[in-house]
Parts: sequence; C-alpha cells; structure tokens
Amino acid sequence: MKKSFLLLFIIMPFFNYGQSNEILDFKPGYTPETIYNQTVTNSSDYEMTYSGSEKLLEVLKKNGTENPVKVKNVFNVETVAKTGKMGKDGNFPITIEYLQSSDINGKNIIPNGTLLFGNATLSSMPKLDSIVAKGMEENLKNSIFQMVQSTFNQLAMPEKKLKAGESFSQESPLAIPLAGINLEMVITTTYNLKNITAKSAFFDIVQVYSMKISDTGFETGGSGNGTGKLVYDIPNHFISENTLDMELNLKLKHTDFNIDLISKSAYSQVVKISKK
Repeated sequence: MKKSFLLLFIIMPFFNYGQSNEILDFKPGYTPETIYNQTVTNSSDYEMTYSGSEKLLEVLKKNGTENPVKVKNVFNVETVAKTGKMGKDGNFPITIEYLQSSDINGKNIIPNGTLLFGNATLSSMPKLDSIVAKGMEENLKNSIFQMVQSTFNQLAMPEKKLKAGESFSQESPLAIPLAGINLEMVITTTYNLKNITAKSAFFDIVQVYSMKISDTGFETGGSGNGTGKLVYDIPNHFISENTLDMELNLKLKHTDFNIDLISKSAYSQVVKISKK
C-alpha cells in the first residue's frame, strides 16, 4: 500500500505537467447535421432617477412619471437549431425554431413555431435569409429577423489555440437609446482559460464597459463590469454553457436635468448538442 502511494506521488507531477501543456483548439461555431437545443434566461433590473429643478420634478409628477423609475424584466427563450448537409461550396443550411418564449408575466414574446432560415459555414456564424411566422405582423417579423442576425454577428469569436492560464479579449459595440439620445458603449470581454478536460474547456469571463455619448449637449460618467463562466464543448466545437452577471452605473448631466441609471442583469445560456 505504501509503495502504491509513493508511486502515485511520483507520477502525479507528470500527469499535472501533461495537463497544463495541453493545447485547446478553440473555434466555436455550428457544424453540419447537428441539433442544438438552447435555453436562454435573461433577467434585468433597471432604476432610473431624475433630478433637477422643482419645476421639472413637478412636470414629471403631473405626467404620471414615477421617480425613480424601476423596471424588472425576465425573459425565457427555448429554441432548437438544426443544420443540414454541407454543400460543395462549404455552406450548409440552418433552421431555427422558437419552441417557447415568455416574459416576467408569462406572456408569450415570440409565437411558438416561428422559423428562421439561413446558411452557415464551419468558419462563420449563420447568415439568415428568411423568417416564417403565421399571423405575425411584418414589422415584428423584421424586428425579430434583425435582432437574431445581430446576435449572431456579436457571437462571432476568433479562432485561438490556447493553454490553461492563457486569455484573449474581444471588443463589441453596443448602442442604447436613453432620454432621447443614443448611448454608445464598447464592451471589452476577456476570456481566461482555466482548465481543459477530455470533452470540455472552462473559461472565466471578465467584462469592462467603456461609455461615450454622441450628443454634445450631455456630460456622462459611470462604469460597468461583468463576470461569468463559459464552457466550451470540445468534440462539437460549440459553447455549451455561458453565464454572465453584469452591472452598469451611469450618470447623464444636462443644463436642465440629471439622470442616474443603475442596471443589474444576469444571463444564462445552456445548449444540448446531438447529431442527427
């Protein structure tokens, strides 16, 4: 028994050395003839406080505007994406079906059975070309179509070869309409590879929000950050789990009024992958 423990003690450093030097081929994306069942939960709390002259506050009160304005949202969305056979040109079809979606009150957001069609490659996210939804108004169809395509564009990630302990960063723009102006943001997301197993790779996520205002009539100040976890499915080259907790504090100053915004949100994505 002592010899067994001694042998384990001797060979353990070699196992650890081999694990730490394993290289991850990180290239997330869709693959042909695969089914992706995805569940997304997104919750958010917003608190916006107005301050300024007594006249302004009185006008807000007469208009029935609460101060502070508090909004809580929760969205749950279940979809299934199915890819077809790859063609000679490297493209393969993808169909996305909305199985269920609801808000904080249980109200349906996107009609069940809504379908989006497009094409993808091994090295690029899907490019959508059409949407089918019975009884849906054209404006809502176009909004959903553009929202999903924009999401795919933002999800595109660079291919990397990484060892445990290494990291990479990615910047993505975001525009938020607030008080009649456009709040432009740049989100810098850093992915730090913590561990690699036979089938999964585990990342820590850190986000930093940089803010700027396009309207010169406003001054702005604030900060934002986020932290989370990501699990990469190695055999399927896909992100199987992704969680983020985000917080944003923003101050807008104008000659007539000020706005303080506090936002907290949580995002969770889980994908179950199977072959056709």
